[in-house]
Amino acid sequence: MTATAPAAAQTLRANPEYRRWLVGDLCLDLGTGIGMFAVPLITLMVTDSLGATGMVGLAQGLGTLAGLIPGGLLADRCGRRRLRLLAGMTGMLVQAVLIAVLAAGWGSLGTLAALVFADRLRATLFGSASNAMLKQIVPPALLPRAFAVNEGREAAVEMGSGPLGGALLGISLLCPPLAQLLGELGSVLATLAMRGSYPPRPQGAPRSRVRDDLRDAVAWTLSQRIRRQLLAVAVAVNLGVNGLILTVLLDLASAGVAAERIGLLNTALAASILLGAIAVPRLVDRVHTGALTIVPIVLMVAVGAFLPVAPGMLGIGAAYAVMGLGLAPLNAATQGFFMHLTPVAMQGRITALMGLVSMGLVPLAPVLAGWGLELAGPLPTLLLFAAITALGALAAVLGPDLRRVPVAAQWESFARQQGIADGG
Repeated sequence: MTATAPAAAQTLRANPEYRRWLVGDLCLDLGTGIGMFAVPLITLMVTDSLGATGMVGLAQGLGTLAGLIPGGLLADRCGRRRLRLLAGMTGMLVQAVLIAVLAAGWGSLGTLAALVFADRLRATLFGSASNAMLKQIVPPALLPRAFAVNEGREAAVEMGSGPLGGALLGISLLCPPLAQLLGELGSVLATLAMRGSYPPRPQGAPRSRVRDDLRDAVAWTLSQRIRRQLLAVAVAVNLGVNGLILTVLLDLASAGVAAERIGLLNTALAASILLGAIAVPRLVDRVHTGALTIVPIVLMVAVGAFLPVAPGMLGIGAAYAVMGLGLAPLNAATQGFFMHLTPVAMQGRITALMGLVSMGLVPLAPVLAGWGLELAGPLPTLLLFAAITALGALAAVLGPDLRRVPVAAQWESFARQQGIADGG
């Protein structure tokens, strides 16, 4: 922990700096959740084309990927609080431009694609610093609980952002981007209230070259077989699950289902994630992290196989609820474990590298979903994404490393036995 970080608190609730960090992320998540839910629907309403909607989704994903590595490097070289402020301020600017474009009736495919690309680019370029600061704010013993709180917070936001985004969209195309602008503003105000600056390196540490920073991060990541296995799992599961959800959303929207009803599916998913998040603190203390990783992925495969034959909205909602139950334990266990292993000075780069690889194929999801629906229909498209998810489950089950990761209390001893402990 750096000299500018607050003294370690015994509980998350007793840590005022963590509360300020959490409020900022809550505001950001709510605004972004509304905006992200509305983007494909806005694009479909403006262009009246599923293919164009998929292309805008592709631009959105490419913007995220383009900012990951530079953002990770920035988070490990610059004050992380300052970067979080830049993320909020640039987000407000992009949403203001989007509002002006929609109000003027200039919402073409090219314009929307450029704006969503810019929005996701600046979010990962500057926003990567937010999670990188968490290990400096929260003591290592509380990291699993902090991730559990994050999962619960995101689930609660998701419960409201889908229906709220649909309702706002019913009022005006301008309302969802306005909501995202206000969320960015809330994040800026909460970050201004934080006390620490959170430099990634101790004061007086020697400066390093960017290429050396990147090379060290790549070497650190590739040196650990368990990280390589998780990346292989994440590549398939992220593409498969995102594709399933996008295919359902676009299929329902093209069939004329109201945005408010589609938003209720997000609520079902988020409610089950919230239930899972409530159980996370006990689960990470009592259940092996390997099991908390593999079992939810197997559940996702079962959902993927069921969705093509789901009987209407109730069936889809039930499938989403089953899928969501395991997401919070999965994310809290894996993210907490790997953040625990990663040195403070490398948090930004390692997170960026793992995000780039694990999310690298996700921009294909909206393209495959949009064109798949137009050319082949919903059944073949859903089956394709279900098969991709199944490949991720196979990688999780067949590899030995994830299965061996113990409960959170034994992470440190396990990491030292395996030679993957935090080196700094």
